[in-house]
Amino acid sequence: MPYPQKTLSELQASSWSDIVSSNIMRGVSIFPRSVLNRLSWMFSNLVWGNYDYIGWCYRQAVPWTAEDENLDAWAALRGVYKKDATAASGVVLFSGCTPGAELAANTAILRADGLSYLTSSVAVAGTDGTLNAAATCETAGADGNCDSGTGFALLTAVDGMPGAGVASGSFTGGADAELDAPFRTRMLKAYAARDGGGRADDYVEWATAVAGVTRAWCNPNGAGSGSVVVYVMLDNAQAAHGGFPQGSNGAASGEPRYTTATGDQLAVADAIQPNRPVTALVIVCAPAPFPIDVTLADLSPNTPDQLAAMKAALADLYVRNGTPLGMTIAQSDIEEALVSTGASFTLSAPLGPVAVPLGSLPTVGVVTST
Repeated sequence: MPYPQKTLSELQASSWSDIVSSNIMRGVSIFPRSVLNRLSWMFSNLVWGNYDYIGWCYRQAVPWTAEDENLDAWAALRGVYKKDATAASGVVLFSGCTPGAELAANTAILRADGLSYLTSSVAVAGTDGTLNAAATCETAGADGNCDSGTGFALLTAVDGMPGAGVASGSFTGGADAELDAPFRTRMLKAYAARDGGGRADDYVEWATAVAGVTRAWCNPNGAGSGSVVVYVMLDNAQAAHGGFPQGSNGAASGEPRYTTATGDQLAVADAIQPNRPVTALVIVCAPAPFPIDVTLADLSPNTPDQLAAMKAALADLYVRNGTPLGMTIAQSDIEEALVSTGASFTLSAPLGPVAVPLGSLPTVGVVTST
């Protein structure tokens, strides 16, 4: 039972009652603007402030309610640290360059929307007139991620080079700083877990410690004996792609037994590599989207806003319950999510449970009303 802390009004009333019951005025009425009246209010405020401070101290004394630097300290005791914002990086391709033309390191390149990137090293145009410049976004965060083919332009002209180029592949690796809510969830999972050296939960913990990764799953022996397949999602950093990682599946840099991953998958694989048992072959994969189409009859209200609300409810269901380790979604779960939007309808499809295969993650398909 929580401690029944008095409100400020209750403390003020109690203080006034004590003064009256003490008979200090010997039956004489106390004026509203008297010194005693003001003192009772002042001391009530002081007591209320002490109660509030003690309540704040209590919240900092346990990890599930601690805030700010106290939350960071509790997490550090379990080796869990808040993920800082990271900058996206990739390669910009310039065509039509003079062979041998150089682009110096730290040259500013602007994305089509004005976001600034800096070249990571000196790049030299080849005999075919193409120049590939590795670049990193100057501003850390998920906004720096972009798709292959995105337009870029040099901030200042460079001899022997055109002013415009394109991303030769996806820019990945950008992630926003971790918020307290997901950070607290990771910390509490670490407190609940036993220390281990390669349990399935360990791989999930190692993966979610990587900037941008919000969900992870471990499939032991998923690619054969001695292998560990780790599926990851980046719901915020790759929101433009439905949260699915951008890159190719594979193992960490320097792992000779398997193809090296690229993009987001490589960042996770490289982070897991030093922690994994030495004989484990860790393969980081992006789940395959598995869209589930829904057909509704007699929908009321049958409006675009209602359909959008239903799609949002289904997306929430799939994020909460979805797993790429093979699962079945009950028809009743889909109906419950749709009913939560306040609409009336008859579910025409799917009729019965929906089986999601191994390696796939349920996503919202086409929602139609007949």
